[in-house]
Amino acid sequence: MKITRSLLSILVALAVFVSGTLIAYAEDKNPPQPEVITGVLSKSPKNVGSTDLSLIVDAALANEISVEQLAKFMSSLNKQQYATMRSLILARLDVSVPVESAKVNSDSLQPQPKALTSYAYVETIENVWTWNYNPKIFASFYYNDANCDGDSTDMDYVFYYPVSTSAATKANLRWTTTNAAVYAVFMAAYSGNLSAFGYSYSEVRLCLGSAAYAVGLDNVANSVFIHY
Repeated sequence: MKITRSLLSILVALAVFVSGTLIAYAEDKNPPQPEVITGVLSKSPKNVGSTDLSLIVDAALANEISVEQLAKFMSSLNKQQYATMRSLILARLDVSVPVESAKVNSDSLQPQPKALTSYAYVETIENVWTWNYNPKIFASFYYNDANCDGDSTDMDYVFYYPVSTSAATKANLRWTTTNAAVYAVFMAAYSGNLSAFGYSYSEVRLCLGSAAYAVGLDNVANSVFIHY
């Protein structure tokens, strides 16, 4: 995934944030009141306007809404509403879609490790919101690897999961997060599909880019789990 000069400057600026802060803007902006969010969530999807979408985005990035509520709300939106909400999320992060990335996939900022042939497997892991799947396997660690997508000019991070899989079952893997901000950003920037690979079938590694960095690497590691 290429990074433009403007995006690189954004990432440098993000590096000075206080560790553990989800979204910088949330520090100086009051999240909407619970009753306001409840009112928006209870609306018929056809009556949800841009102001309502902005309120939900504010609540999500401040982690003032559950992932289950957010997932249900976003799945109820029509194509235009969803596009508006996606734009609002990316605008809050000040992350834009690089021109070269848009030519390949206009819906995602996701790195694509499929170009590398040294992996035992490469997979795209879709999101399924749930808390009931077991075992819930969280990342053991993460590290910087600018070349996990075969492009050493960008900034990517690898999250390691001790998940044993096989050629027959790897396509059944799904991911879930307990953090609304992470969910919102991953749905907006990665279209909910995370690039995964493994050097063997005893591991799963997620290759994530600038949006994961923007939302907080520790937040991703502590909230995103893999399941079948």
